[in-house]
Amino acid sequence: MDHDWPEEGEDEGFADGEIPEDNAMETDMSAEGEDELMEGARATTYFYGDPSTLSDGEDFSKAQVEKLMKSEPYQRKISTCHLCGQCWYDNQVTADCLECGGFPLTRPCPVCDGECSAVWDRNVKKSHSYHKAHWEGKCTLPPDMQQVLLGIMTDSNEDRLTESMQDLSTS
Repeated sequence: MDHDWPEEGEDEGFADGEIPEDNAMETDMSAEGEDELMEGARATTYFYGDPSTLSDGEDFSKAQVEKLMKSEPYQRKISTCHLCGQCWYDNQVTADCLECGGFPLTRPCPVCDGECSAVWDRNVKKSHSYHKAHWEGKCTLPPDMQQVLLGIMTDSNEDRLTESMQDLSTS
């Protein structure tokens, strides 16, 4: 072999934060302060690998990063459940998964169970962070109607709980 890469299963031997000088290159565009003001912040890109096969690196403008983040492959990647692996972008969910919450990227209003026809959007970052579905939206029914519906839902849940507890005590 003509390279110094570790064999399979060997430890590279780097301490935390230590990067071998010959295997890492950094591109830092912070010296171009005027460009940052005109075009937005630039990303610093690190490359690891065989130095003979690497170029000087590439920097990306804010517009390029925003374009990448709106791309379909990126949306598929970011909109995939961390717990069950279903892709919300492709309208896939797992019914009993907490992070999926039974819906992909949108859902009917959870306050009135869709009676107001409002559609709520998934907060993907919070859903991933808490591993539980998080939604953003507003019920368009009048507040008094919302309270009635919430009261009905709460009462029916309490009734079911009471019935279940009675079933447990009789068995």
